[in-house]
Amino acid sequence: MSALPILCFHNVAAAPGDSRFKLLYVSPEMFERQLWTLRRMGLRGVCAGEGLARLRNGTSRGCVVLTFDDGYADTLCAAAPLMKRYGYRATCYVVGSALGTYNRWDAQVLGEKKPLMSREQLDEWLAAGMEVGSHSWSHPHLHRLPPQAAWDEIAESRVALGNMLGVPIEHFAYPYGHYTPQTVELVRRAGYSSAVTVVPGVARSSEDCLLLPRILVNGEHGLWRFLLRLAASYTRRPVPASRGSA
Repeated sequence: MSALPILCFHNVAAAPGDSRFKLLYVSPEMFERQLWTLRRMGLRGVCAGEGLARLRNGTSRGCVVLTFDDGYADTLCAAAPLMKRYGYRATCYVVGSALGTYNRWDAQVLGEKKPLMSREQLDEWLAAGMEVGSHSWSHPHLHRLPPQAAWDEIAESRVALGNMLGVPIEHFAYPYGHYTPQTVELVRRAGYSSAVTVVPGVARSSEDCLLLPRILVNGEHGLWRFLLRLAASYTRRPVPASRGSA
């Protein structure tokens, strides 16, 4: 059975000293060490589109998918040059209505306003050979919305981002990792090829492509914990959850 690890990053930057969630930050130095180690392990970093195509046709061995949630500016400024150095590609799930602004969905909780990529910066991201996916239109808790509002968040973000960037938007990431059977069905109806959760595990060819597990990269862990988490995920099965995990 084919298997594919999907890594989940947020910020590639030094965590502010007073940050409440330092786990969301991987320093550029640590990120490069992780890329170097992945390459030494014989793993090639790919975007979701390529990785999932390989998962379906049985050629995913030796690949790891790199994903970035939210679309922070440091994904382009800090992460992209390092990935280019190693010949790696990645998918960034962006919030359609927030381009060029900040993380207004959780800035108050985090106590931080983190800048997001603008439309022009997303063009640079695409020009570097990277991929863009949707993280909804405004990053709400989808399962708390009425069905029509949830549909608008899921489907309209796909259409709007595709029209804006001139590329197909095929991949989705559930905001906060939360989903229900109804949410998954809306994502299916909207025409996405895949959707990722934050349920830990490695994607397998037998699984629903709209409920893909990922390996959250915790910036507070060192390189050995990163490698152990990657190895452990191969034997961990996703828990049967309808709501996902924050």
